Amino acid sequence: MLVKMQLSLPTEARYVGMMRNVANCVMSDLGVPEEASDDIQLAVTEACANAVRHSDVGEYIVHLAVGDEQCEVEVVDMGSGFDPQEIELRGEDVESGRGLWLMQELVDELHFVRADDGTHVKLRKRWGDLLDVAAAR
Repeated sequence: MLVKMQLSLPTEARYVGMMRNVANCVMSDLGVPEEASDDIQLAVTEACANAVRHSDVGEYIVHLAVGDEQCEVEVVDMGSGFDPQEIELRGEDVESGRGLWLMQELVDELHFVRADDGTHVKLRKRWGDLLDVAAAR
């Protein structure tokens, strides 16, 4: 089964939590393993918080696709954004960029794409191995 949705959210901090709750609800209803769901929720929170911080157009878009063994999220900041080539994922002890490092640690794939319509942060998390472990118990 594959569930896809797209939300356009105002660049206000209170909607970051709402997006996290939406992701949690969808993944819970689809039986995503809790460990994977927790990772995705935190990564989505970080990506949305960055969009709120860096967007200058008043909104951003979140695409969420949840399947049987993976989740794909794309957060599109339609403002001037940042240059993905200048990002250095430095680690947890650095104040600026900590959210980027955290996203990298939480998901299997993280990509930044600068396009004419803004900055795209693409996240992918797989949990097929977690399903195999749960079935073996």
